[in-house]
Amino acid sequence: MSDSQFESIISQIISDTPSGEIKQVYEDLITIAGENSKETVLDAIEQYNIKNLIPIEVDGKSVVLSRYNREGSKFFDPASSISFNVDHLNREGFDIQPFQSTQLNQVQEDLLKNLQKYAEKNFPGYLTTSIYPIPEESNKIVLSIVSMKYNPSNFWNGHWRSEYIFDSNFNKLKGSIDVQVHYYEDGNVSFKSSETFDLDDITDVIKTIAVKEKEFEENLDTSFSQLNETQFKSLRRRLPITRSRVNWGKAIGTYRLGKDAAQGK
Repeated sequence: MSDSQFESIISQIISDTPSGEIKQVYEDLITIAGENSKETVLDAIEQYNIKNLIPIEVDGKSVVLSRYNREGSKFFDPASSISFNVDHLNREGFDIQPFQSTQLNQVQEDLLKNLQKYAEKNFPGYLTTSIYPIPEESNKIVLSIVSMKYNPSNFWNGHWRSEYIFDSNFNKLKGSIDVQVHYYEDGNVSFKSSETFDLDDITDVIKTIAVKEKEFEENLDTSFSQLNETQFKSLRRRLPITRSRVNWGKAIGTYRLGKDAAQGK
């Protein structure tokens, strides 16, 4: 196997890993592939963290990693005016330095406060919000919401991330919402759902985000109801025997995975 093939396989394995299980997958890969694979695996985890907007602890504060707050090998937080290196495996920032190149103006600070208020009211779990200006496009900012709930003792975890680019010149909002839930007790069920959109004539950014995310959650509820009445019933005889009946007469929301995925937040 060539180095590029090996890197591609590692990258694919990491990219499919639920957020709460990265360390376990890292340890398994090192056991299988050997100590010489560490650099390749850690590089894949770094790309995973950036792509999935993983929040890390930096000096007691949670900061979202993304391509919009990366500068060279370091990252920065414009709300705190700091830059830092990242331990991507343990999700911690270190070598913290003052950073003045990119800061939030008053309008952006107010917008971040309103985003935080909305998110705190609607999202449980480990919550992080952020706003990042785009230096080369001063009329655009990036807003993100990340909410994670990990429950390894009950064999499930979930990750919500939403990211929006607001163009103040044209009052446009471009966004994406991604949800992943993994349930692995007496089986292995992974659920993923996503949506992208472009909206015009935006007068209130936070209210628009709230409406789109509510619509997304309601669509999930509808999808789970339909799954319960169609596809899941057809799997009745194909699932592993667990010596316990599945009550198909009730919605999948009766079960742990259904509740957490359908609530979404």
